[in-house]
Amino acid sequence: MIGFLRLFLGLLVVLTVLYLAVSIWSRRARRRKLATRWDSKPQLTTDRDAFIARGMRAYERSFRKRLILLIYVVPLATIAVIVYVTNFM
Repeated sequence: MIGFLRLFLGLLVVLTVLYLAVSIWSRRARRRKLATRWDSKPQLTTDRDAFIARGMRAYERSFRKRLILLIYVVPLATIAVIVYVTNFM
């Protein structure tokens, strides 16, 4: 039982580090795309920082940000299915 808890906690630590890395990368990529879009359209009358801030607020509510949570769901669900199939089938 102790070995399982160690494995589970280690997996959670690795998944958390991976989640944070992907989340930071995704935010930077989105911010870069917003800046590129603002720079490529000279007819935009809003402030560049306000445009990027508005785009980042929209990103925070986006489906893409929620998809990053699959970093936790997929490995844990896979392990649960493997344990179930191994023990009960």
